[in-house]
Amino acid sequence: MKNGFPRGVQFTPVPDPLLASLLEEIDSLSELKLTLRVIHALHRQRKVPSSISRDELYSDRTVAAMLGASGEDLELAVDAGLAAAVNRGVFLIVGSESSTDRIFLNTEPVKRALARQGFDPESGAERAKRHETWPDTDAALPRLNAVTFYEQNIAPITPTVADNIHAALEQHPEDEVLLAIRTAAEANVRSWNYIAAILRRWATEGRPEELDDEGDGTTRRDLQKDRSDEFYEEYLKRQRARGAH
Repeated sequence: MKNGFPRGVQFTPVPDPLLASLLEEIDSLSELKLTLRVIHALHRQRKVPSSISRDELYSDRTVAAMLGASGEDLELAVDAGLAAAVNRGVFLIVGSESSTDRIFLNTEPVKRALARQGFDPESGAERAKRHETWPDTDAALPRLNAVTFYEQNIAPITPTVADNIHAALEQHPEDEVLLAIRTAAEANVRSWNYIAAILRRWATEGRPEELDDEGDGTTRRDLQKDRSDEFYEEYLKRQRARGAH
């Protein structure tokens, strides 16, 4: 690494608190190293919510090297680092302290996804399935994850777009991301940049009212309002400024 990072090097997004207030609290280098390694592994996956198991960490050569341990000592070191990170609120673990436990980043979108799958995000235990009466046929349909929803409604997924969607889900609730994708599809704008612009506007101006009213992210927005000339021209202006065609 004497020559620095090469051209086209990949980046992994890290939650800001981990580089600020939490960084001040963490006094164990092993915990910090393990936390960064887990975040890297989660980011490399192309699904939401992403997770890894203890087994994957036990068999990770980089984990063994950075902790300077092997065998039972390595497992104890990994378990101790994970326990500290969970207590700090960085990760959620679903399971019962076995090697097949699933480790998740502790974010609101992840907790919502786990709740829909029948798990209690706070305790990590599977909840009893409850039968629900759906208000209409559309609401009863299985929810698609954002990556699949983008691919079915906008364009084939690329690694860059998948990374952008993953990053967006760390910053916005999943229902907002799905609705932004739907809005772009209805406006016939096949661009992630347009979707990102919608999410930025909602972050500035406030959450879409119908999401708070309906809660399922499937309602149809007022297309004229969302694709106003002013908003669309602003999007095009940004694209031209970036040299896009």
